Amino acid sequence: MKRNKEIVISPTRIVTILIVSLMLVTASFIIVPRIPNLFAQEPIGMTAEAAARAGAEAFLSVDAKAGKAAWVDKICQVSTLTGCKATSEAFAPMLWPSVEKKNLRLECKAAYASQVMAIQEPSEVEIWELKTVCSNPDSGEKNNSTTQVIVSKTSDAGWKFERIRFDQENKQ
Repeated sequence: MKRNKEIVISPTRIVTILIVSLMLVTASFIIVPRIPNLFAQEPIGMTAEAAARAGAEAFLSVDAKAGKAAWVDKICQVSTLTGCKATSEAFAPMLWPSVEKKNLRLECKAAYASQVMAIQEPSEVEIWELKTVCSNPDSGEKNNSTTQVIVSKTSDAGWKFERIRFDQENKQ
């Protein structure tokens, strides 16, 4: 007594299976490429270039009417603790009297940035050279210059502005 077993698949089931298969294939094309992004960590803070641009723009943009405290605060927002301290304790007392005396107002933007050097030891530091365009909002006068800045990588906030690199350091 042998029995033959037959499997009967109706046309409705075939169409249903094809539609479900098509949906699964489509979903896999959409989801599979995104799987690595699900496990990737979001970068923390700014990139080195963004920190260099933000730092140079904050440092070079001065407004005698807004005052020294506003200038220092703007720099401290994008800089490391060391950079903020150096600005408030050394650079501001040294530079601000000239800014006030000349009633100087400058708005500076970094037009171009390129990495000059990367130092890994003892901490990650990079030197960036920026082509900056500074304009005086009162007179409309524009000035192009090249500025080098030092940025440092922090463990909790990505890259931060450290300080302007002076011409005397560039020659060494």
